[in-house]
Amino acid sequence: MNTDKVIALCLRETISLERAENPADGRGFDVHLAEDAIEDMVVCLAAVEASWTASEFGRLSTSLAALRRLAITSGLPDVVFVVDQASELIETCDAVALAAVIARLVRVGETSLAALLEISYRQI
Repeated sequence: MNTDKVIALCLRETISLERAENPADGRGFDVHLAEDAIEDMVVCLAAVEASWTASEFGRLSTSLAALRRLAITSGLPDVVFVVDQASELIETCDAVALAAVIARLVRVGETSLAALLEISYRQI
């Protein structure tokens, strides 16, 4: 087998961060408060993958809703956008499209969390 014509694709997601807002008082807060949500977001991303793999769409919807709330709180609009796409696809029963969006959600989520952590480390 000749592998000279094989191309390896490295998918990269461009993400953006917004200034997170404290829902209680409406004031902006710094990244240190958003750090508290990072561990929960990692758990939610893992739950999304696990529920998709197990075809547990009820649990998938619940995990997506939790992830959406955390992403809003942390100022991660790209995660919110992809979560909304996944939520819409659950209702359409398009398994192929949902699989692609779940894979994208994991990439966007991981990249967003990495960026958030990098910013917080620079502020220490």
